[in-house]
Amino acid sequence: MIGNEEYLPAACVLHPETATEYPAPHELPEELRERIHAWGDRHDLVYQYDLAVAPGCKAGGHAPWSFSDPGHPMACAECGSGLRPLLTLNGNEWDGGSGSWRPEEESGYTGPHSLGPATATQLGIGRSGSLQVYVCTTSSEHPHLQNNQ
Repeated sequence: MIGNEEYLPAACVLHPETATEYPAPHELPEELRERIHAWGDRHDLVYQYDLAVAPGCKAGGHAPWSFSDPGHPMACAECGSGLRPLLTLNGNEWDGGSGSWRPEEESGYTGPHSLGPATATQLGIGRSGSLQVYVCTTSSEHPHLQNNQ
């Protein structure tokens, strides 16, 4: 074997599923954010953790901003157009705040680590972050952009 075995991915089976997610709260107009917050209070939901920006590995969807933010928009290096998320790779499939994104079959997990199966992918991106790949909204032929969060 060439390389360090601990850097190789663990063998696993993927079970992709379709999920509907919504933009992060700070990407919404203020009036809509306030209405959603009030609705969430009435339904015991927190929009940011229960409906917006699904965590984990995903194709497409909304950008999982954390260390940087959309206040500094990313643009295509070739033409200056906007970018859209193509792929996000993350070592955690959910986190402690995202109850609705946790699979039902994992809802009763009470093991030694609160996230347990959420880390089953054993991906280690940077220092427990995520790797995002973005593509140009004008042309898929333009260079992609990578972002680590």
